[in-house]
Amino acid sequence: MKKILSFVISITTAMIFVASSATVSNAKTGENDIKITDEYEIADADGLHTRYVIIATNNSDKDLEVSAFFSAVTSYGDAIKTVSDCENTVKAGQSFMLYGQFKNRDIEDAADFSYTLESEITENCRYDSVDIDVQKNVDNSLSVTGINNTSEDVSSVNVRTVFFKNGSPVAFDTVNLGDSAFSLQGEGSNTQELGMLLEDYDDYLLTYSVADDM
Repeated sequence: MKKILSFVISITTAMIFVASSATVSNAKTGENDIKITDEYEIADADGLHTRYVIIATNNSDKDLEVSAFFSAVTSYGDAIKTVSDCENTVKAGQSFMLYGQFKNRDIEDAADFSYTLESEITENCRYDSVDIDVQKNVDNSLSVTGINNTSEDVSSVNVRTVFFKNGSPVAFDTVNLGDSAFSLQGEGSNTQELGMLLEDYDDYLLTYSVADDM
């Protein structure tokens, strides 16, 4: 069984502008909680949307909840469109992805993207309860299986993946591995497919998060 050393996180602080490879400081703890490691602008396969994806690491010793607010901005820094995303549970020391999805027609005048983060400590992280196994299929899609190793139900087993070709991002995909709505039952497992519309890639980066079933 392959345990994915995943990238998932959450944080607590006031709104902060984040630049590439920056570290986000948590106002409540005074620690450098979040380090941004990569940022990608990725066109969706439908040709109608663009996602701005950030990859970061939780450098604190606390499990965190992180919200992100992404804006498409003009060359003057004016926001044209703002969208939001959240990872509710990110284990201390793990990495994670957050993204903003934009309709291309809404960002025709955009010159760049910016984002801010909010964070807070959470007690609801159940990351260690679930193992993730990934198998590449003959059609190049990924079969991703979540295995709940405990007798208790967990929730929000969110998997996020960036696909690469020659080091450049070519696609993004996400799925929930719940076997009963958004819950993954105790000692249960569930498999979903990622990258079903993607034919050509040579690498991928996968992260996941797990929460209490509340």
